[in-house]
Amino acid sequence: MPLTYEQKIEWLKSYRALDGKIESMTEQLQVWNARATKITATISQEPKAAGSGDQLQRCIDQICELQTEIAQEMDKLRKRKQEIETAICGLNEKSYQDILWYRYIQGMTVEETADKVGYSQKQISRKHKIAVERLKCPGMSYVKCDMM
Repeated sequence: MPLTYEQKIEWLKSYRALDGKIESMTEQLQVWNARATKITATISQEPKAAGSGDQLQRCIDQICELQTEIAQEMDKLRKRKQEIETAICGLNEKSYQDILWYRYIQGMTVEETADKVGYSQKQISRKHKIAVERLKCPGMSYVKCDMM
């Protein structure tokens, strides 16, 4: 079932949120890497007690598992971003691509977009509506776009 106009807008708006999630997960990954390094260094300097190697291995295994989960989720988010980019680039008119690209990928306001492409705000609003209506959403294959 095709998405409604409002659903397409929400889908496009999600692009910027995906950037924030990916950035947050990248930071989480760095924190877990630092913890793994710290735990390994700390435990390797301590005298070995019975079972301490098991504890270290469990900690490292848990950290590795979390790192894998975070990396997999980041891949999913990147693919969702790519779907949005692909849908925008799939529009048949460059002005439609530009308007959606600047609004949703670059995060520009209507006013900034109008200045950038040389249209009035009223023209931008009209073209924006048509572009969103023509947009084909998820499930498209990746196509190269000269805006990326």
